[in-house]
Amino acid sequence: MSYNSFLNKPENALRRATELNDIAQPQAALSLLHEILSSRRHKTWSPTYEKIILFYLDLCLDLGRAREAKDGLHQYRNLSQSQAPGSLEGVIRHLIEKAEKKCRDAKEAAEKGESIVKTPGSSEEKQGEQEADEDDIDLFDGNPQSILLSTMSTD
Repeated sequence: MSYNSFLNKPENALRRATELNDIAQPQAALSLLHEILSSRRHKTWSPTYEKIILFYLDLCLDLGRAREAKDGLHQYRNLSQSQAPGSLEGVIRHLIEKAEKKCRDAKEAAEKGESIVKTPGSSEEKQGEQEADEDDIDLFDGNPQSILLSTMSTD
C-alpha cells in the first residue's frame, strides 16, 4: 500500500506508523508521519495531529534526527497556530521534557563510564579495547590541551 492511501485520514497514518515502528522500521514510520504533517490536503487542526506530532518527535529523538524534528515542528506550527496554540505549547513542552530526560540518561551513563550506544561485539574485544584506551590515556597528563597538541605534533 502506498503512502498516498494513508493521506486520506491522519488516523490511518498514525496507526500505520505505529505498526511500522513496532516491526523495527522507525525510519519508514518517520517518513510517513512527515508526509502527513507536510501534506496540504488537510489544513485544519485536529487532536489526531497532536498525537502524530508527539509520536513523530519521539521517533526523531530516538533516531537522533534534530533537523527532521525542527521541520516537523514548523509544519505543526503552521497547522495549529491559529486553531490550537495551546496544543503547540504542549508539544514543545513534551519535546523539551523528552530531550532533557535523554540528556540526563546520557550524562548518568557517561559518569558510570558506560556507553548508551549499543554495539555488537564480544566482551573480550571490548575488554582489549578498554585496556588500549587506558594505555593511550596514560601517555597524556589528562589535560585537553596536551592531547590536542600531541595530535597536532604527530600529524
